[in-house]
Amino acid sequence: MKNALPILLAVFPLCAQPPSGPPAVIRAFHEEIKQGKSAAHERSEAAFMQAAAKANFPAHILGLTNITGISQAVFLEAFDTFASIPGAEAVLDKPEFGPLDAVDAELRTSQWSQLARYRTDLSYGAEKIDLRKARFLSIETIRIREGQAQKFEELVKTLVSGAVKSGDNQPVAAYEVISGAPGGTYLVLEPMASLKSLDEGPQREQALVQAMPNGPQTLRELSETMASEESILFAVNPAMSYVPKEWITSSPEFWGRKPAPPVAKAPAANAAAKPDAKPAAK
Repeated sequence: MKNALPILLAVFPLCAQPPSGPPAVIRAFHEEIKQGKSAAHERSEAAFMQAAAKANFPAHILGLTNITGISQAVFLEAFDTFASIPGAEAVLDKPEFGPLDAVDAELRTSQWSQLARYRTDLSYGAEKIDLRKARFLSIETIRIREGQAQKFEELVKTLVSGAVKSGDNQPVAAYEVISGAPGGTYLVLEPMASLKSLDEGPQREQALVQAMPNGPQTLRELSETMASEESILFAVNPAMSYVPKEWITSSPEFWGRKPAPPVAKAPAANAAAKPDAKPAAK
């Protein structure tokens, strides 16, 4: 974690009641983790979350660790407005967080952050998302070709209409990045209760294409507006999260999980071993 910056992220408001929809603003923090340091990083983040809970940080926390791609963790922090971000940071501007950040810094190779705003018009079924049941999250990063933003958004709205007609059961929350990435960058978040959603993907796409007029052409035109597209699958990491007590009570086997303890080191060789016996005299 970086000093004075809360690397604490909740993809959607973490509350005891079912969520009412994605937040208006998110800040996404990405941390690349050194090879072989994932377990130690998990313990470091768990300690940070415990400190945040003691400090009464005003937002609950959801931590994500990658399943695909390079070794990394992603944290998303939810806000009602951009203006509310400094107030949340002030809660963590306390001496006890400095040493925790120093430990964590030894375990990562880089980190960066993004600010993004929610795009209701480019999202589908996001108001039904309940993160209490989410175990995986796909984050798709899309960068649009220069001058293609308007066409991209029009085509995505066509896809959303098709999803409504086909009854697609995979909700999608779309965010437009306004700082921390090249212009025309979007984050598409898809929470999943299980990876069965990936198995069902081809069938859902086929139904979506059939529900749209000129479906295949729409998909081709959409692809042509993109300069790049990257999708990474993450697992929800409860040990790196700070969630309401009601979540832990309802699913203690998942939300109550703690990080694995460090592996005990093998005992060092006895440096005080007795010298070999002297050879017998001839």
